[in-house]
Amino acid sequence: MSLLSKLITGILVLTLLGGIVLVGVLGWLTLNPPPSPLPSIVFTSVEVGDIVTLAVTTRGERVTRAELWAGANMVAREVNPNPALSNPWVVAWQWQPPAPGVYPLVARAYDEAGNYGASALFSVVIPPKQKLLFSSNRDGGHALYEIETATRATGLWQPPASQNRQPAVAPDKRVVFASNQNNAWQLVTRTLDNPTLTILTPNLKTAQRPVWSADGAHIGFEVTDANGATNLVVMDADGKNQRPLTNTDTYDGQASFHPAGDLLAFTARQGNQSDIYTIALANGQLTRLTTDAAQDAMPAWSPDGARIAFVSNRSGIAQIWVMNADGSAAQQLTNIPSGAEQPKWSPDGSWLAFVAYTGAGEGNDRRELYLLYAPAFATKEDERGMIRLTQNDKDDTEPAWTP
Repeated sequence: MSLLSKLITGILVLTLLGGIVLVGVLGWLTLNPPPSPLPSIVFTSVEVGDIVTLAVTTRGERVTRAELWAGANMVAREVNPNPALSNPWVVAWQWQPPAPGVYPLVARAYDEAGNYGASALFSVVIPPKQKLLFSSNRDGGHALYEIETATRATGLWQPPASQNRQPAVAPDKRVVFASNQNNAWQLVTRTLDNPTLTILTPNLKTAQRPVWSADGAHIGFEVTDANGATNLVVMDADGKNQRPLTNTDTYDGQASFHPAGDLLAFTARQGNQSDIYTIALANGQLTRLTTDAAQDAMPAWSPDGARIAFVSNRSGIAQIWVMNADGSAAQQLTNIPSGAEQPKWSPDGSWLAFVAYTGAGEGNDRRELYLLYAPAFATKEDERGMIRLTQNDKDDTEPAWTP
């Protein structure tokens, strides 16, 4: 056989083998077709209010249905009336969350085989329908304002005589606050609905930072003497029976009552070190809760008495932290580069109001109001939700929840 004949024969054999292989591959693909790509789905718009309105767009072969999930619960479903069409399918939903809180939303698109693709949205935060009192200099000297946490609607609540600061609200709607009267800081009270004022501490000139006991029977506050030392005092709700609790030559202040009313948590400053202590009202026994080398301050007892929110710069700058009531298991809750402070629990213990330095002003005029939803204080950031309530170039500070 000539060389040319051998070459032609080899080519024919290779062609035949190639054809056999191709037929085999085609046959295998016929019996085992490659899986179709999963459907895709994307959020195209989200509007959050009392009712959450969302729109999604799906793409893929024979998309049969789309679903909306909030955590582990399916909250909406739409069936595609024309799954054979390959055009994008747009779905719109309205969903009313059952309660305030944080809801991680996921949309899913299914094909006829039950396969699905999913798209996760950032968590939707539904604020509570409550009010805060707070102090602000937005109209000049510091006055007291109220803000609706759901709508951010804000109004003047107590105009300043010169300055009104640091409101605290009792469960029966009595409000106590620090007011600068004739160049003296005194504690003044009124109700949420009645503007009639009563001065509780006419005998004092430096009474500030009042806090109510849970039963509304007592008020704790701080007094600074002529030497600059600040100490804690407790009195009856009508201003009578004022009784010093601490006797330091530095600073004991920023008090918070235990729900049972028998203890005060407070900030004690020795030299350059601030830590959180408790003091028993019955016998003055002190218990130190924090021993970290960082600065720990501004304690706020949770309504159930199990936890204390506080401010610490353990991570380098002041942030909101929480710990067990005995000082254990401290955990950072915020991570705001400019810093956060002044945590205050909502009456049901589900929210913390706080202040962060994120405004457009300078110094304290950067302070703005925030809410943080963290009932379980999970370590994952996406399981918590944060809401900004104010945004301006003024000092919005010292939040207090109303009943």
